[in-house]
Amino acid sequence: MKPLFLICLLFIAGSSYAQDLVSAYKPRNKTEKLIIAKVKALPEIKEWYITAKSSKPDLIINLPNSSERYYSFQVGISNFNMFRTNYYLFVNPKTFTIYYNDDMDESGGKLIPLEKWRYWRSKSGFFKMHKWINGKLVALKDKKYAPTKSS
Repeated sequence: MKPLFLICLLFIAGSSYAQDLVSAYKPRNKTEKLIIAKVKALPEIKEWYITAKSSKPDLIINLPNSSERYYSFQVGISNFNMFRTNYYLFVNPKTFTIYYNDDMDESGGKLIPLEKWRYWRSKSGFFKMHKWINGKLVALKDKKYAPTKSS
């Protein structure tokens, strides 16, 4: 009986952090409906659905919780029974401002406004490790990692 209880407990705990494909997600309220519509209306998302059509493009919605106050969306493809994320967008539910998760920032991920992403993504250095200094992107030099000799 004890193993069955533990399995049920794990299932319940795991389901509270479930991610849902937007294509199958039913919004819980007007705010969620508006947020999803706003993200799906982005030119980048519309283009993604066209260019990745053969790979089943979709979005995963991650709801706000006690540790994350924004809605997050994983933009990717959902073929071969798995989801492969291309990039993340975040939406502030109070202001409806959309942010891009800049995971090439040296800090390990920084939310930048959509307009800033649109400007900087075409510049050299954006898809390399970089940092932001006074609103400007500064590409970091590639570090060469040499194997250490062991004695």
